[in-house]
Amino acid sequence: MGNKSGFHYAWLVVLGCGLMIAGTVTFYTVVIGNFFVPASEELGIEYSMISLYSTLVYLGIAAGLPFVGNLLPKIPPVGIAAFAALQSVLVAALSFSNSVIWWWVGGAIIGIGMSFTSIVFVSTVLTNWFVKKTGFAIGLAWALASVASAIMSPVTVELISAMGWRTSMLVFAIVAAVMAVPSALFLVRYSPDRKGIKPYGYDPNDAAAEDISSGVPAKKAVGSLAFILVAFALAATQIVSVINSYFPVYAESVGFAPTVGALMISVALIFDIALNPIIGATIDKFGAVRAFVAWAIVSILSMLILMASAGNELVAYLGAGLGDTLYVLLGVGIASVASTVFGTKDYGKIFAYITIFGFAAGSVGGFIITSLYELTGSFEMVFVFCIVMIVAIMLAVVAAGKVGKKLPWVTDEAEASAK
Repeated sequence: MGNKSGFHYAWLVVLGCGLMIAGTVTFYTVVIGNFFVPASEELGIEYSMISLYSTLVYLGIAAGLPFVGNLLPKIPPVGIAAFAALQSVLVAALSFSNSVIWWWVGGAIIGIGMSFTSIVFVSTVLTNWFVKKTGFAIGLAWALASVASAIMSPVTVELISAMGWRTSMLVFAIVAAVMAVPSALFLVRYSPDRKGIKPYGYDPNDAAAEDISSGVPAKKAVGSLAFILVAFALAATQIVSVINSYFPVYAESVGFAPTVGALMISVALIFDIALNPIIGATIDKFGAVRAFVAWAIVSILSMLILMASAGNELVAYLGAGLGDTLYVLLGVGIASVASTVFGTKDYGKIFAYITIFGFAAGSVGGFIITSLYELTGSFEMVFVFCIVMIVAIMLAVVAAGKVGKKLPWVTDEAEASAK
């Protein structure tokens, strides 16, 4: 498993991360939405009541993240597998629930478990495993999760139609567990040194190669201006990215058939599969900050296309697809910017604190979007709001890249000798 030729175990880690993301994050934040309508109808409650599950998942993630950075290096594979299994057990238990309260409680606990299997874990692990092609690796892992979700979403709809939401949800939880738990146990490892090998792309003869253990100490990074700027960029991206969930509402507001809104979401998911590795590759080639800004401009273009799409379904689909760049930037984009600004030394700790703001913001993103729509009666101001926010995000990322250069970088060896 050398670095220069032959197969490297790092690519199995990518596969494992993709399966684990699918069996926890994307299944239990995106695909699970297929169960909301039939469950709310049987329980005799409003759709908005059961959809609070999603809000509480995000708040649960935010609550768990303060502990993730410090604990991740210490948790063995069986511990990560246990967090993945916990989520599936709780989702399976929800199939027997007769009160929406259990959805709320379950959502919060699932979120806490998800804080150990989501973006911080995956970004930290793959940053450890890849010296080169890090962005592509992170993007590929998320793309694999999107493929699994794109397959599982229509399958769940058919299952619900054939056997009801309760039995289908139990099957859904089992499938997720089969994907996530073995992956955490047998494929994913925190760092290559735990398998006695070097990361992908490591070359001891390359004097220009980056020291994989160099970076800004967490004590110096957290609370710095660069930290605040990256945290703002993540939180703002989280807020505007939820617009994809409201494509059906937009479609109805401009007179499209209901199927158009649903297909807009499907198109965005298809674009997600392709955009994750593409954006990751451009980050590797041009640098995280430059690539982030370039793709953020594409997301602005998507908003302008959506503003002009009334009466033209094909234009709406194009806008929806390009709009998925926001979701990709929320994952591989922000993760790569944080790695560029702060290095890899204490990356897990720093990024965990940064993402707290993102997931907390995600819990109010839908409220902001719906409030703007209800106040104005159209999506025009929603799109304008998103454009303004994206510009602010771009400025924050550029500024973070500049002020981050003034932060002190050290290596583990240098720190040890100083003591």
